[in-house]
Amino acid sequence: MKKSILFLIPLIPFFVMCQNSNKKAKIVQVLPSDTISMQYNSKYANLNMPILDGIVNDSLHFKVFFDTGTSGSGFAISESFKNLFDSDSTFVQIGKFKKQMDVHYYKSNQRSFLDVFGKNTILVGWEFFENKIIEFDFQNQHILVYNELPSVVEYSKIKIIKSQNSYLLIPAQVVIQGKTIEATVLIDTGCNSFVALSSNRIEKQGIDTKKAYFGKATVSGGLMPGFSIPADTIKIGDLYVANQNMQVSFDNFSHTGLLGTKTLENFSVILDLINFDLYLKKIEIDDK
Repeated sequence: MKKSILFLIPLIPFFVMCQNSNKKAKIVQVLPSDTISMQYNSKYANLNMPILDGIVNDSLHFKVFFDTGTSGSGFAISESFKNLFDSDSTFVQIGKFKKQMDVHYYKSNQRSFLDVFGKNTILVGWEFFENKIIEFDFQNQHILVYNELPSVVEYSKIKIIKSQNSYLLIPAQVVIQGKTIEATVLIDTGCNSFVALSSNRIEKQGIDTKKAYFGKATVSGGLMPGFSIPADTIKIGDLYVANQNMQVSFDNFSHTGLLGTKTLENFSVILDLINFDLYLKKIEIDDK
């Protein structure tokens, strides 16, 4: 009996070690519940924002401007379609997912996204995919929708701060002329810039604006004057973006900064809209 016991003792930890090794090696693959085509490389030069296909009121086909910088449970549409709706809400379907949303109308004389994408376009914010996890694949022009978090082993994780107005905010750093600007920025696929900040950040840092490029940008409500300055780097979490053509936009209004598509397209982007986390993985793209 004693020999049998002595023989079995070394086998037990070996068996346990084999079990633990098998558990560590096993990776559960999470497949998307839906893959949505995304038009990202626009026909307009240097104007890249996500455009999806959608159905409104179960029968009306529209282009969908998906703007993560917009909050709320509604969608925006040209007032010229007002006669098509007999209530203040209706169903919007993108891919397999359909949701009832409030209807908000843009006036025909109000400058907006309609001037860029055409009146057969609606605007939908991030809350359409609330309680989902979405991945932006800018290179292959898809949005992948998940019910649970896929593997993020190679990703950097940044906690999203959800503001009182339900905006999705993260901390970021912008380096201009060797000077670092700490900023809280809105994750904004409706912003066709690298980063947009209030010009009062320039004054505080003493940044030279002599070589700034001045112009106007289309925003909700009209044209907004501003200027842009070349940036050295943009840092999000522990990841950097450096591009010889990288510009940071500034305007004269005091607002939260905007993190735009020209920065986001440098990453595989996963937005966890269940736990409110942002996951980024750097991808290699040609300088623009």
